[in-house]
Amino acid sequence: MEHRWNTRVPLDINVTLNYDKVGLISARTRDLSLGGAYVMTDSIRLGKHTMLDVLLPHEDDPSRMVRVPATVVRTDGEGVALQFTDFDATSIAALTSWISGVDVATL
Repeated sequence: MEHRWNTRVPLDINVTLNYDKVGLISARTRDLSLGGAYVMTDSIRLGKHTMLDVLLPHEDDPSRMVRVPATVVRTDGEGVALQFTDFDATSIAALTSWISGVDVATL
């Protein structure tokens, strides 16, 4: 049963996870929504309920990063499902920009 409030779109972008106990982790998204993301973390294992920050490149200026706090809600062998936990206007604008840039007609 699907419990998502927001539509997910497949999106493969580089992100950085900032986890206090480990530091910065380079990763890639598999999908993204306004409510969260699935992030492929390769060999890095994060436990369920881990709190961290996702640093997303701003779509208009990839050198500018947008910070979105998140919590791990599910883990598997490839990565983690994250639920975004706090939003400000900048993070909502950045997420909306990434999501709206995906051509859903080709999905």
